[in-house]
Parts: sequence; structure tokens; C-alpha cells
Amino acid sequence: MNSSKAQGSILGLAIGDALGHPTEFRTREKILASFGPNGVTDFVRLHDPRWPQIPIILGTSHPAGTYTDDTQMSIAVARGLLETMNEPLEEKMKAVARHFVIWADSDENNRAPGETCMRGCTNLAKGIHWRHAGIAESKGCGSAMRVAPIGVLYHNDHDTLLEVARASSVMTHGHDAALEAAAAGALMVAMAANGAEPEEIYEAIMDLCAPRSAEFSACMQKVPQFLDAPPEIALSEAGLGESWVGDEAIASALYCFWRHKDDYVAGVLEAINTDGDSDSIGCIAGSALGARLGLEAIPQKWRDEVEDSAMLHALGEQLFEASV
Repeated sequence: MNSSKAQGSILGLAIGDALGHPTEFRTREKILASFGPNGVTDFVRLHDPRWPQIPIILGTSHPAGTYTDDTQMSIAVARGLLETMNEPLEEKMKAVARHFVIWADSDENNRAPGETCMRGCTNLAKGIHWRHAGIAESKGCGSAMRVAPIGVLYHNDHDTLLEVARASSVMTHGHDAALEAAAAGALMVAMAANGAEPEEIYEAIMDLCAPRSAEFSACMQKVPQFLDAPPEIALSEAGLGESWVGDEAIASALYCFWRHKDDYVAGVLEAINTDGDSDSIGCIAGSALGARLGLEAIPQKWRDEVEDSAMLHALGEQLFEASV
């Protein structure tokens, strides 16, 4: 781990998220029909005139390069943990919960946040303890897409990483598959930053996370068999799923990371030109690729044009300086 890899993970997740912002809720077929055989290859607006009129995508017409709630919640996790690095888990989670509530009440929370995340934040705002605020049966990907800062901070302490990642999920998503998806997402970033190969990361996830959730395990077992399948198959209901839930999002992101382990651009573009939860796949894959390859592997244009570029660079540096 070095500063470049920490910054690469944070910029990598935000850029993958921003690239996928306008492709979420649109099918791969519609994306390619609108933007050509390579699909979306740069930042575009949610309401870019090249998009078809159907389906009608509602929401604020943000400029190209705008990230979503995925990055916003990742920032909240980072800020809460940075404030409490030397404190016990209870204080860490209270701080993260406080930042979740600040985000949920913010005017910036206008990017189609997940229902489960918002329900959890509402419960936290009411004073419900973080261990009981989440939706027990939810395994949506909302807790898996925000854990990259945990991977950066605890890249050399996997026991703490897993504990913090699972706890961070509980306050919104309580299903065991969601907890293990969050743990796996953080582990993927940590191991990528330390130079592990995709096969090693997969083995660690299957060893440390899969035994704790039958549904997570069943989904992750499919990843190797789809590595040679094209994304239109692998990143669909016929393959690893559309990633609206945590286990599918981690499996899909790992698929993109594994196939393009030395090419940030190819990995995130494969992730975001999909039928399903494109921004979350891009966010998770981007965080791991950025952690593995460092800031320099990400095009300067994207680093400059992504929303809040300077803040994200600074946040990555802060996480590196605080990491253990």
C-alpha cells in the first residue's frame, strides 16, 4: 500500500460510480444502441440527448462526472472512521451512523439513494442503535458499495477489517449475504492494494466470507465458471445476476477486476455497460482496480473531471496516512 494506491481506490470508486450513474436502470442493449458498439466510454449526463426517451429516467440533471449515493456513502464511512481510528468498534459505528444521517438529510442526497439505506438512516436519526437500525432481511448492494475506505484503512489487519465492514452493513442491511458482501468488498480492496492476484483474493473471500452465508457462497462459486463468458452473459440474469443485491454486486465486480486486473479503464467500462446496477458494479470494481494499479492508472481527464476531484484526492491521502 502507498499513497497512490489509497488515492487510486477512492478516485477509482468515484469515477466508476460516475461513469455508471447514467447507465444504471438502462439495459446494455439500449446503452449500445445509444452510444455505439463500445457503449459509454466517458462521463455523460443522466439526461444526455443521445439516450432514448423510454424508459424515462427521473432525477436532477447533474453534469457529466457526477457520482451517486454510492460514493457519498463511501465518503461518510471514511469520515466516520477517520474520526475514531483509535476508538472501539462501538464509537466507530456511532461516528459512521452520524455521518450517514448527515448525508441522508443533505440537499446533496438527490441521486436515487437506495430505499434500504434511507430506511436505515431514518432509524438511526430516530436514535435507534446502529445494531438494530438496519433492515434484517435486506441483502441489497447498498452496504457493499461503500466499504472501500475500510479496505484502505485496515489493509494489513484483516480481522479488524472484517469486523468493521460487517458492522457497517448492519446499520442498513442485515441479511448475512449483505454482511459478507460488505466484508468481501473491503477485503478485495485491501488485498488488491497489497498486490494480491485475483485468484488469491477469490480464495480469501471463499475462506473468510463464503462459509458465513449460504446465499453469498452460492453466488461466488459461479465466478470462475463465467470468467471466459462475455459481459452480456456474465453480467446478466443468465450469469452472475444484475447486481441489485450484495452477493451479485461483489461477484460481478470481481469478474471485471479479474478479467482486467492490469487495465483500470477496461475494467470499469466493462462494469458500467450492463443491464443492472451499473454504478455499483463500477464503484466496487473501480475501487479494487484503483487500489491495485494506483492513481496513475486512471486517466488524468477522469481524475480532473469527476465531481469533487480535489476533495477525493485529499480523502485518499488522509486514509493512507491513518491506515494500519
